[in-house]
Amino acid sequence: MFAVVKELNPEGVYRRACDLQRHRLEYIVPGPNYLWSIDGHCKLDFFGIEIYAAIDSYARYITWIYVGISSHTAISVLVQYLTTLNAEDVHPQFVRSDRGVETPLLAAAHHEFMKRHKPELSFSNCYFYGTSTSNQRIEAWWGQLTGGMLYRWRVCY
Repeated sequence: MFAVVKELNPEGVYRRACDLQRHRLEYIVPGPNYLWSIDGHCKLDFFGIEIYAAIDSYARYITWIYVGISSHTAISVLVQYLTTLNAEDVHPQFVRSDRGVETPLLAAAHHEFMKRHKPELSFSNCYFYGTSTSNQRIEAWWGQLTGGMLYRWRVCY
């Protein structure tokens, strides 16, 4: 079958082969619970299913995952974060997210929480905003989840 695809679409096969050699910049995290990457997975919103999750960027441990109908509200994401802190009795030094409408309350809560330990701590020294694509750990996990489990639900319906 691969030989047929290679004959019918040699440019596509070449492009995919080159993409396998893609190199990202070095991504170093010093230890567990240093940085949590958070993001929502919007691919199933059309079906009324919203998913939001956080991953420990060092251990690649899913610290929380929420599946429901309100992951894009700031209150929902804040409650998910605070519930996880309470249940796990650990907290990250840094949190990284995109600038979605759901993240400002979580960002403010994390900053206030960290200021309890270091009163003069600035916001930029405990919370990172960035593009969704630069949030490598959680985006890579979404890719694995989609490829392994979610994709069939999107193409079948």
